[in-house]
Amino acid sequence: MKVKVKFFAELREAFKPLEFECNCKTPSELVEEIYRRVPGLKEKEAEYKDLGLIFLINGRDVRHLKKIEGDEITVSVFPPSAGG
Repeated sequence: MKVKVKFFAELREAFKPLEFECNCKTPSELVEEIYRRVPGLKEKEAEYKDLGLIFLINGRDVRHLKKIEGDEITVSVFPPSAGG
């Protein structure tokens, strides 16, 4: 599958958009592949302590997906947010 990775908010300043091909079957495999291909992303996530980064696959939260569907997908990566 063809994967496009986009970073948002403060992550956009630290990481460039990325495109690659992979054969990942599950969302967790895909997230691990992104960590492998983006140096410093795991370290950046550690800055957010228990909150972690938010990964969306085609607009859907990876925590709620069991499998990946489609030949072309877009992964959006956000830092955790807070507001009021």
